[in-house]
Amino acid sequence: MPTDTPKTKRLIVVALLMAVMVISVLDKTIFAFAGVHIIEELKLTPEQFGFVGSAFFFLYSLSGILVGFLANRFPSRWILVGMATVWTLSQLLVTLTSSLNALIASRLMLGAGTGPGTAVTQHACFKWFGPTERVLPASLIQVSIMLGGLLGAIALPFCISHFGWRMAYLTLAGLSFLWLLCWLAFGAEGTQASADSSAPGNDGLFIKYRYLLLNRTFVWISLMCFLAYLPNALSFSWSAVYMQKGLGLTAMQAGYVMFAATLSIIVLNLLVSSLSQRALKNGADLQRSMVWPPMVCCIVGALGFIAMGTLAASLAGKLLAFSLGCVLLNAVFAFGMTITAHISPNEQRGAMLAIHVGSMTAAGMFAPWAVGKMITWLGGDIARGFELSVNGFGIATLVCALLGLLLLTPETTRKRLLARREGQANAMPAAPPLSH
Repeated sequence: MPTDTPKTKRLIVVALLMAVMVISVLDKTIFAFAGVHIIEELKLTPEQFGFVGSAFFFLYSLSGILVGFLANRFPSRWILVGMATVWTLSQLLVTLTSSLNALIASRLMLGAGTGPGTAVTQHACFKWFGPTERVLPASLIQVSIMLGGLLGAIALPFCISHFGWRMAYLTLAGLSFLWLLCWLAFGAEGTQASADSSAPGNDGLFIKYRYLLLNRTFVWISLMCFLAYLPNALSFSWSAVYMQKGLGLTAMQAGYVMFAATLSIIVLNLLVSSLSQRALKNGADLQRSMVWPPMVCCIVGALGFIAMGTLAASLAGKLLAFSLGCVLLNAVFAFGMTITAHISPNEQRGAMLAIHVGSMTAAGMFAPWAVGKMITWLGGDIARGFELSVNGFGIATLVCALLGLLLLTPETTRKRLLARREGQANAMPAAPPLSH
């Protein structure tokens, strides 16, 4: 039986990585779509529901960072096996028992298991592509996250309405296990990192993490992704509840709104990333091709969030403003990954991507809890509490995106890190001659 060609093999691997991210999103978002049922069945207050939503992120960022360091030393293939196993067990826990404590434990487990997901899949993907080829594959991984959102927006409300939310959890556990079997059969490790001689640290000399983590480019792109993730985190908890209990939509209507927004995110990601990669291949500088597009998207998206419930006060206006903000802010995530990979040594890229994702998704610990608090302060007014929270997210994002146009300089940062690495190499004492 003939073996797969490298090109065919990398397409298979990318398809499997996209599939696991789809499953990851379904695992994460089922809590939001089942939220109304869970609140009613377990008699949860807004603060309790917000706490469970935030609990998912308690170990999410920490796990992502720790596993990212492991990704520097161990094959991504086996790390993904471990992650999928945890996802399966966490969903089974909710299926077998239904209490607030079990729900919290399940969300903690799922957060720990999915925390490294984006960074590890991107790291595994980058091992199959050279530096100038990575923007589009990185966006495909991000698009798969959106595909998971599309599928979840239609399939999860339908499954929950017809078969119950516990059966939906059981189905997702089965999907995770099925993917695990496929990955063991067809997954493989790429070798592109060893062939990339242009990245900082390709000679095996590590750059001190304080220089990698505290440079202006990494700090600011991580901050931008943190701010963009604030409303994104609400899709795992409050968004569906806001549309149903705050705006009066049915579960399926809320699903259709999220479906339309997610479809728009996919189109935007593919369009912007394709244009950016084409510009790079045609010789455009990184500032125009990798900094300006996501920052402009964030500026316009932030204005949409600020308008929600203020300038846009009608039902259609609120939904349009919120959807516009969510769609445009999602463009920054793929660029954040690509910029982080661009400035990172190959040997440290897994950890850097994990730290970037960990700092970004730390927003998930704050956003659901903050919205729950705001709703409580406003006497249980879900619509107003949600909208005021999103307004605040929009103001912070607008300010930082405007500054990002000036502060993000990935190519300059890369050159400085290269110079620092060379300085470290020159400062190392020469090895003593071997005695005869």
